[in-house]
Amino acid sequence: MDMDKFLQWMELAKKYQSSNFWSEIFDQSSFDEFMKNNDFARTETTQAGDMTQQSNFPPTDIYVTDGEVILILDIAGYMKEEIQLSVSGTRLLIKGFNNRVIPGELVQQERFHGEFERVIQLPEPAYPNQIKAKFNNGLLIVSYKRQFIHEEHVPIE
Repeated sequence: MDMDKFLQWMELAKKYQSSNFWSEIFDQSSFDEFMKNNDFARTETTQAGDMTQQSNFPPTDIYVTDGEVILILDIAGYMKEEIQLSVSGTRLLIKGFNNRVIPGELVQQERFHGEFERVIQLPEPAYPNQIKAKFNNGLLIVSYKRQFIHEEHVPIE
């Protein structure tokens, strides 16, 4: 936790240290104010067409089956040559960049363009040589075989 977030948390905790704790904690207006003042996975538009990266881009689903772990990442608008993957234990790093220019005036932008980087926590460790990645129709499907399928008994001395 970084210091700024910690200080924000301390300030919020002090606010609720009163005799009306329960009535204030459930006050919707203070919750709305807290969410508005903090950056919880939202994208801000600074100027038309200038979107900042969401911390959860690309959106990712993770599935665990009996034999493998499967990740599905939604990266529409990018080509596979513009995407890089790397893995270290239980951390998957995905990076990408596109610089598409579409002629005309941008009136509304909801899709993310440009450079992104995200670290995804994997449910189980993976080795780079065991990961398979396939890019098709804007979806990146990453899979690897599970290493720890069976529980093993550990004797206690």
